[in-house]
Amino acid sequence: MDVVIGRIPPPGSTGDRSPEAQPQVEARVLHIRQARKKTDVDKGNRKSAAPSTDPPGARVLVLMIPDGHRLPEDLNSGAWRVFLRFARK
Repeated sequence: MDVVIGRIPPPGSTGDRSPEAQPQVEARVLHIRQARKKTDVDKGNRKSAAPSTDPPGARVLVLMIPDGHRLPEDLNSGAWRVFLRFARK
């Protein structure tokens, strides 16, 4: 029998603390284009469809995710942030 009082856990990874942590999702880049530019129509009295313009120097990526079932159901709600990590094949 081994009785130890007051021992602290060994240093290292504490594991995943968030219950909603999603595993990594692999995607393929299909297309890259420049950000939208403001046009003369947007400057008129009409309200533009997009309330904010794209930041200067931004790029728009079109991604294909083969395992679409691994994406959150409410992804288009705007409540999610996406982090990208690029790795060569």
